[in-house]
Amino acid sequence: MTGIGPLDLAIAVLIGLAIWRGSLAVIRALSNPPDQPDPDAVVPTRQDYKCTVCGTEVTMTVRNVDETPPPRHCREEMIPVWRPPG
Repeated sequence: MTGIGPLDLAIAVLIGLAIWRGSLAVIRALSNPPDQPDPDAVVPTRQDYKCTVCGTEVTMTVRNVDETPPPRHCREEMIPVWRPPG
C-alpha cells in the first residue's frame, strides 16, 4: 500500500485553493447588492404581460425609463396584453 505522494498532495492543495477562491468570489458577489435605480428614471405605468409558455400574467405598476424589454418568465419574454380601460 502506498502513501500520499507529493503530486497527490499538490493536487489536493490546488483543488482546495480553487474551492476557497471560488467561495470567496461568490460571497463577495452576494455581499454587494446592485445599485438602486434613479428615482427620476422610474415612472408609474399599468401594463399587463402574459407568459406564452404557462399563461402566468403580471401587471407592472412602475417601470424604469431606461429598461424597455418586457419581463421574462419560463425563460421567455412575456408578451404585452391589452385590456380596455375600466
